[in-house]
Parts: sequence; structure tokens; C-alpha cells
Amino acid sequence: MQKLILSIAVLAITVPLPAQVLQFSDLNTRDFSKLDKGRTVVIIPGGILEEHGPYLPSGTDGIFNAKLADDLAQAITLRPGWTALVMPLIPLGAGAANEMGKKYSFPGSCTVTPSTLRSIFMDLSDQIGQRGFRWIVIVHGHGDPAHNRMLDQAGDYFHDTYGGEMVNLFGYLWAMNLKDFRTPEQQKEDGLPEHATMTETSWILALKSHAVAADYKKAPAYSGKSIQQLEQIASREDWPGYFGAPALASAELGQKMYDQWLQRGTELVNSVLNGEDYRKLSRYGDLYADDPADIAAASVNQKLESQHETWLTNLPSKPH
Repeated sequence: MQKLILSIAVLAITVPLPAQVLQFSDLNTRDFSKLDKGRTVVIIPGGILEEHGPYLPSGTDGIFNAKLADDLAQAITLRPGWTALVMPLIPLGAGAANEMGKKYSFPGSCTVTPSTLRSIFMDLSDQIGQRGFRWIVIVHGHGDPAHNRMLDQAGDYFHDTYGGEMVNLFGYLWAMNLKDFRTPEQQKEDGLPEHATMTETSWILALKSHAVAADYKKAPAYSGKSIQQLEQIASREDWPGYFGAPALASAELGQKMYDQWLQRGTELVNSVLNGEDYRKLSRYGDLYADDPADIAAASVNQKLESQHETWLTNLPSKPH
């Protein structure tokens, strides 16, 4: 009888978990031991804490990325035998939009340097790779090129070191030719859809409407046709922290745009899991490596890193 009970107990511990969406923070050591590492996709959602003006919250990117990560996880479990393991959202990112106006401190923005962001994701890739996982998808949509380049490099490190795939999803999606659902008139009034414009406001209206300030319909437009024009707008003393014409936003537009992101994201993830050579695709961070805001911010970030290093070097040793 005791042998039977023991056999049942061992079976309960060793039988693999069925394909499903699992939350990393909810699992115990026995749960992790049941995972088929070769058919488990670790999803890491991110969301930079970045000002989005008076109408959207600083966690706007995280709202979008968390929803997309959850929906991609569900799509992965449609593959027979596959499991999605979702990590908690990481609220860290580099290159907030206020840097376009050379404003390196702004209400609502709390960022890290690009090199710090890369180190964080390289550290995570070590921890995940050492446990035998081979598939990681980073869902960290944020339009700064340096931010994306750092995530791409962390993914390259994982590939070269552990032989798996760590894909910065938006590093590829941002570089794709996506449909603009704005009408020609809206495009003219909204301008380049760079940051907290009618497009991003529409996303949040569709995904978390109560997070949008009720008076967004009265928002004056701060539109530009080029990055250079937007930088001029952002450098103004009275710049409120957004571009475009948020007053034109709608939940209907936001849902159309989100559905396109989900479709393209699902297609890309499936192509990766199918073993297709996604690395031949263009990467956003490489296409815009000469981004003027990133170039200007580089010296500021270097000064901060030097400041940190000087403080650590001068840190007096404490007696044991």
C-alpha cells in the first residue's frame, strides 16, 4: 500500500503539465520541473515608465504590451503540446520621448540607460537559458531605436550563448510596413504618429478606457510631419509631453490597430517557433541607429554612468 501511495506521488510530480498559459510567479519548483523546456515559450512583457502628457498615464506602453503578451500567450497554446510561460511585466525602458526635446528629466518619466536595459535582459537570458529554456519572446513595444537595439543585442547574446531564440518582437514589428488606419484628413491633422498622438490614445481607449483623461477631446494639436519638426516642438518650454491630435482618437481605431499588431505578432512568433530564419528581417533599432535624440542622449547617459562609477570607486570600505 505504501509503495502504491509513493508511486502515485511520484507520478503526480513527474507528469508534464498540459499545454496552457502559466504565470511564472505562480509556479513552484515542482511545477517548473514538469515543463517541457523545448516546447515552452517564456514571454517577457515590458513597459517603460514614460510621460504621455496630461491625457495618458506613464504606464501607457505597459498597458498595451501586457495585453499583447497575454493574447500572444493564448495563441501559442493553440500549437499542440506548447506552453506559454508569462513573466511579470518589467517597468523599465530607455529613451523617453521627452529626450527628443533634450529634456532629460520630465514629470512621469522614470527610465534606465540603454546599457542598463541591455544588462537586465542579458541577466534574464542567463537565468532562463541556464535552466534549459530555448524560446523567449520579449514584448516591450517602445519606439526608441536605442531601446530596441539593446533588446536585440540581448537576444543575440542568448542565441550565441545558449543556442536558443530570444526575440525582441517589436524590434521587427516596428520595421514592418503596417497599415495606417487613419483617414488622409486625420493623417494631415495628427502628423507623424510618434508619441501619445491620436493613435496611441486610441489604443488605450480600446484597451483601458478609464485610464484616458476625460478631457482628451479638448486637447490642442502639437503635430509635426518629420522627426525634426517634432524635436522642435518638444524643445519648447510649454510642450505638454505629447504630439499629434489626441482629440481625434477613438476606441474603434485603437481596436483596429491592436488587431493588426496581434496578427503580425502572432505570425512572427509562429515563424520563429517553426524554425524559419527571422533574423534576415530588418530590425528597427538598426534602421534608425542614427536617431538624433539617441545620439544627443548618449553623452548624458555616459555622464550618469561615470557619476555612478565615481561614487562606487570612492565608496569607503566598511570595517568587518
